[in-house]
Amino acid sequence: MSSSGPISDATAVVRSDSPRSMLSVAFWSFLLTQFLGAFNDNYFKQMVLLTCVSQVAKARGESVPDRQPLALAAFAIPFILLSGLGGFLSDRCAKQRVIVGCKIAEVGIMGVGLMVLLIDGLSADAQLLSLIGVLLLMGAHSAIFAPSKYGVLPELFREEQLLPVNGAVQMTTFLAIIFGTAGAGIALDQIQRSMWIGSMIAIGIAVVGTAASMFIPRTPIAQPNLTLKIEDLFLPREIAQLIRRDRGLLLAILIAAIFWFLGGVTQMSVNTLGKATLKLSDTRTSLMVAGIGFGIMAGCIIAGFLGKGQSGRRWVLIGSWLLLISLSLIAFLGSGLAGTAVNTEVKDQAILVSLLSADILEWSLRFSMVFLGVSAGMFVVPIQVFLQQAPPPEFKGRLLGVQNLVTWIGILLSAAFVGVAGMVLREIAGPNGDARHQWAVFASLALLMVPVCLFYRLPEAGRREL
Repeated sequence: MSSSGPISDATAVVRSDSPRSMLSVAFWSFLLTQFLGAFNDNYFKQMVLLTCVSQVAKARGESVPDRQPLALAAFAIPFILLSGLGGFLSDRCAKQRVIVGCKIAEVGIMGVGLMVLLIDGLSADAQLLSLIGVLLLMGAHSAIFAPSKYGVLPELFREEQLLPVNGAVQMTTFLAIIFGTAGAGIALDQIQRSMWIGSMIAIGIAVVGTAASMFIPRTPIAQPNLTLKIEDLFLPREIAQLIRRDRGLLLAILIAAIFWFLGGVTQMSVNTLGKATLKLSDTRTSLMVAGIGFGIMAGCIIAGFLGKGQSGRRWVLIGSWLLLISLSLIAFLGSGLAGTAVNTEVKDQAILVSLLSADILEWSLRFSMVFLGVSAGMFVVPIQVFLQQAPPPEFKGRLLGVQNLVTWIGILLSAAFVGVAGMVLREIAGPNGDARHQWAVFASLALLMVPVCLFYRLPEAGRREL
């Protein structure tokens, strides 16, 4: 194993030899690369999720399963199986090379999605299952990409720049979620039977993202002699020893997983709340999901830029309590105690009408989603910065790979949770129980946040026990 000294020195050389400010080509190339990748992920995933809900709605009383949990599971499983490999490649190869390779693969995967949509004679169910298969490939691509995406930042930027840089990265990631999720709903409402047009757009975005990745500077290889072992695919021995010694790292990984568990449940539950409970159009439903992304963008600005030089511990604590409050508010609004929404599933599909015209309940839910997002952004940015800074340089890639794995176990569990919650609600309240009582899912998420609010505190930098 290479010692940490040479790696740290090499990283220092890279940082000092070329400008790594937030005005540099390196920063903007990286930002554009990850923004376009996040857009495609969320655009395609939301299109598939909304198609799953629409298939159930078109069944007209027939017993058709909601394939949302299957779709999210297909996206999540590769992260569990391949995050370790992504972490290994991040330490074994130059992270910029891994990023470029992943972007090229993204072009090919989006091409497969277009082929599925252009095949004649496929039934609606067969096409949906095939698109879920493409979602599986997207998950595999993103699992390899993520450790290098986050691991390259400490190699490109100085330590004091990491909080605002991560704030910008998280902000643009969730800006991509806004446009990706809203764009999916708009595409389904506008092009309808011509979904291949939306797929062509995704291919174009992947090509531009690949071109942008070419301008990210190449960074040193952390461990050029590292050999792949079976344990590296899941939990490398060195990383297991590291997180056993450092309780702060272990808890940060687990809390990050809880955060993304909440995110996975929330996206599917908002889709169900919008389409099945409130009978809103795809566009209006996606606007509510996009509101969460807009809020997270604002929360990332607050924590990343306004919080520069301040304790990340403070922002995590504030964000956790605000998450609890916002989830409780959504549960209240979705329960029907505040009134019911006007049915706008068919008549208001124009984009501007959907954006600007809504009743009081729908506006209240939109603002609640933004509030939820702001809370989430404030909560997650300091945790991500801590996970980038805390491990020794030679372990960063594999540590972030393990974090990715645990995170996506959380997201996979969110798919299982939504599936089980739907069955329980239908068993208790009848065939449409999950639609009529979707508020209960948000209430359960609020309860999950209670122990996090009361007991979790992010370690202060430089005060961890190793």
